[in-house]
Amino acid sequence: MTDSRPTLQFDLDLEAIRLLHRSVTFYLERWPGGPDPSEQEGLQRMKTLLTAALLECTLDQDGFR
Repeated sequence: MTDSRPTLQFDLDLEAIRLLHRSVTFYLERWPGGPDPSEQEGLQRMKTLLTAALLECTLDQDGFR
């Protein structure tokens, strides 16, 4: 069985990844709570993914120095 949720794919440069990471971190730190705790879990997963992307970009840049 396939996942029926739609997905999108983006090409982002380092600055866009940094901006998204800062934005998610900011919102996660100030998360107001709510009836669905999966929102906070989703934000944490997104922050982890963006952190990994930042580290990968950093390693790629270091390889070119």
